[in-house]
Amino acid sequence: MKILDEFKRMAGDLKVIDGAADRAMYSQDIGDLPPVMTRVLFRTMPDFAVQPATVEEVRKVLAFARERKVAVIPRGAASWGFGGVVPTGGGIVIDLSPFRRILALDAAGKTVTVEAGARWGDIDIMARKEGLCLQTYPSSKFSTVGGWIATGGYGINSFRYGHLSKQIVSMKVVTGAGEVRELSPADRDFGHFLGTEGEFGIVMEATLRLRDVPAGSFPRLVYFASESSAFAFIGRYASEVSGTPSAPNVIRFLDSNHLGDVNRITRTDIFRKGAAVLVEFGSPEDERRFSDYLSREDARGIEEAPPYAASFLWNERLFGMKTKRLGPSILASEVIIPVANAAAFIAKARKLGGYFGVEVCTDSYIIDGQKALVMSTFLCDSRTRRYYINLPLVTMITKAAVLRGAEPYGLGLWNAAFVHDLYDGARLRQLVAFKAQADPAGILNPGKFFRVGARGVGSLVFRPAVFGPAMRLMLLLAPVTGRLATAVLGKEKKLDSLDYELSMHACAKCGNCVAVCPAYLVTQNEAVTAKGKIALAKRLLAGEPVTREEAVNAFMCMHCKGCQEICQTNLELMELWDALEKRLKDQFGWPEDEIAEYLKKVDASRQYWDMVEHR
Repeated sequence: MKILDEFKRMAGDLKVIDGAADRAMYSQDIGDLPPVMTRVLFRTMPDFAVQPATVEEVRKVLAFARERKVAVIPRGAASWGFGGVVPTGGGIVIDLSPFRRILALDAAGKTVTVEAGARWGDIDIMARKEGLCLQTYPSSKFSTVGGWIATGGYGINSFRYGHLSKQIVSMKVVTGAGEVRELSPADRDFGHFLGTEGEFGIVMEATLRLRDVPAGSFPRLVYFASESSAFAFIGRYASEVSGTPSAPNVIRFLDSNHLGDVNRITRTDIFRKGAAVLVEFGSPEDERRFSDYLSREDARGIEEAPPYAASFLWNERLFGMKTKRLGPSILASEVIIPVANAAAFIAKARKLGGYFGVEVCTDSYIIDGQKALVMSTFLCDSRTRRYYINLPLVTMITKAAVLRGAEPYGLGLWNAAFVHDLYDGARLRQLVAFKAQADPAGILNPGKFFRVGARGVGSLVFRPAVFGPAMRLMLLLAPVTGRLATAVLGKEKKLDSLDYELSMHACAKCGNCVAVCPAYLVTQNEAVTAKGKIALAKRLLAGEPVTREEAVNAFMCMHCKGCQEICQTNLELMELWDALEKRLKDQFGWPEDEIAEYLKKVDASRQYWDMVEHR
């Protein structure tokens, strides 16, 4: 690999990751894609990955890539599932997750300055020691700050505190041209780096606004006869309280299928199988005002759930992938849609799922009185033939939303053909012009966002001019093609329990385990985390060759149970590690020398002992 050899000659102390198994981990995000699909359409395996330690090292990588015209893919926790960090033609992955330091906390000014790889949960823990906490945060508190700046911005508490952009005081970015820029919301180019998935530059640091820790958490859950009546309530209530001092932090909609799955996972009947709205407040006064509002709405037939049910849902808000254990795979569509059109879209999505033999579940965070962020998910099995039918169903659901006034929540790779539904012509021309200015060599995250760089027929299929009409046609034919596919391949069935093999496939690849893994802090190697060890176990189950060096990574583990405690899908990871280590020991022997060396590094690691102390 000439490009790798050239890079190593100039890299100095910069950490280079070039093992086959390690590179495979950098070839995907949390989405499950059949290997044949990625092999035919793209070259998702990067040439190598790097873990820079400084901004100057990032600039060094970019300078090398510009000179050699090699793609650079910025990567955080990779907890988004739409291909934003998936290479399309090889290249260099810049792994920013080690940039996790919290640089400064200004308690008086209520701000915190962090590196791009800092996890939202770590920031919240430190801030709470000063009586402060996050304003808004994503549904995974173990995703990175830079990742959410680049891909999202709406999430928990957005109803009260707005988009993430309102939380950012300033940020430092490195453009594709190698320029280091300090930007604030007052700068003309500030918005170009929000939600644009690293197309123009790499976020390195951010200063964020914090808020006082609220008096408490006061969730309420109310049931409705239908999605229509639930969203009618949301429209009335959100319009009345949006932007007022008594506005709730969160208004969240959950459909009957979603609540049914929660009952199934918990093996209880906590929740009524119907449409529901969860509202959460930070003070008893605001909660009392909501009670007064409900009393005025009594005539509309609202039924309130017991307090423990509301509290359970609120406490589970960060474990949205838990239903994957019923799958073992999950597919999702995310859109921002007018509140007035949400119920009709949900009904259409459920009908489409019925044609294809799957049950579509809906979870929605209300953004304001006008817009809702809606996630439509369905369970499936990526190991089966019918998975090839399920994949286009995701796009059909997104198209059904777009036809009802929605826009995709991000583009990445798999939504790139919806680019004209996210940006109008003037804005898109502005972004294209800025791309030429900020990344003139076109090295940052190519083959997605603006247009999909697929090979062969894929390059034609993903063109918006072809893709849009094709999706309309597929929607029209769905009653026929879906029922035919279901008749031939059968319906998707939910799992009652997970055996060893199914546990491998039920892993959400969300990165929660990476954030809490002390072994990762010491080694900066994802192969030693639960995410990496499950990838290794899947290779063993598939009969693929594994080297001794790769096997040794599985033994770099403190068995602290941190990964099991934070696992999205509640996998019995300690049992899995025992079984994995036994199999590897039988094949390669017990790596005593490597374990001893690892324990020396643990003992000398200040970061490790800081994590243990603050856990």
